[in-house]
Amino acid sequence: MMKDIKIVIGANAGDEGKGLMTDYFSQKPNSIVVCSNGGSQRGHTVMTPDGIRHVFHHFGSGTFNGAVTYLPKEFIVNPLIFVQEFKELINKGVVPIVYAHSDCMVSTPYDMMANHIVEENRGKQKHGSCGLGIFETIKRYESDITDFDKVKDYYLEKFEKEGIVLSDSWKKLFNDQGIYEHFLEDLDFMNDHIETTRDESFLNIFDHIIFEAAQGLLLDQNNLKYFPHLTPSNTGLKNPKEIIERVNWNDELNIEVCYVTRTYLTRHGAGPFPTECNKDEINAEMYDKTNVPNHHQDTLRYGKLDLNKLYQRVIADVGDFECERSITITHCNEFRIDDDKFGKLFSGWNIYKSDGETHNDILRYKDG
Repeated sequence: MMKDIKIVIGANAGDEGKGLMTDYFSQKPNSIVVCSNGGSQRGHTVMTPDGIRHVFHHFGSGTFNGAVTYLPKEFIVNPLIFVQEFKELINKGVVPIVYAHSDCMVSTPYDMMANHIVEENRGKQKHGSCGLGIFETIKRYESDITDFDKVKDYYLEKFEKEGIVLSDSWKKLFNDQGIYEHFLEDLDFMNDHIETTRDESFLNIFDHIIFEAAQGLLLDQNNLKYFPHLTPSNTGLKNPKEIIERVNWNDELNIEVCYVTRTYLTRHGAGPFPTECNKDEINAEMYDKTNVPNHHQDTLRYGKLDLNKLYQRVIADVGDFECERSITITHCNEFRIDDDKFGKLFSGWNIYKSDGETHNDILRYKDG
């Protein structure tokens, strides 16, 4: 037998259509989606053919197809967000099945509040965080603070050392015992609704394994050109490749790495954006339902797509990894690119195109 492995990676700064492609690839029975980086800050939108819409954070974007979710140790879990989304999905008629590695880091409300406080203190120099405490969780674990009872004091001491003065409202929230007790309830709920594991060989029971990366190559933690406006994780092939290498597979692997891009660029949050332009230069009529303006990331930004640089990014990421290579271009109905140039650059690649919101709208072109 042959294991079918798809790896879905954002080619830009996120919001390219990774949820759409994960939904597309997970239509086959006995599929599992591996959320290979990030945490609850991911927001991957799926629209079912019958009009049910969901933005996936803690669960793989194949959930509506019955695909199982796996959260490896590279994923940061957040019990509060997990519970909210689990109940949303139940209300939409689906019961998620989730495996999680027992070494996943866990975000607390204190990590989230610290994230808000730090961003507020940065003022105009803010990094553009989603406000979910991802970076704070990572740094806390690096400081070996894993006992949840000690997290509040860890941050209060940290703020004092760094000269951050809390407002009365933040002091009140930090000292609200009810917030901590609610977190423990959410933690219990999450633990009751996931199957924890340390042995990733369980992936062998699935015929189709889809790796769903979060964010995009431009936001990779090693893209120093955009520092500090990055995400604290590996957004490309690195994590999926390492997870694949950790498993003792029973069958041969057929791997396809699929890079996803819109016909234009977007960026939600602060940071460099060399080809930024007014939205009207792309399409004045389009509207992004997922990326609405918010306090931390402001309004979604738009820019022109440089096809040469797109090609260079994905080639640098895939390297000499042995796999089929594919590129997906989405939002084709909103803005046109140079099809001839695109076809020449990605000659020999599998090409997917979509101008819709469901997997029924995806057209596939074999070998360019």
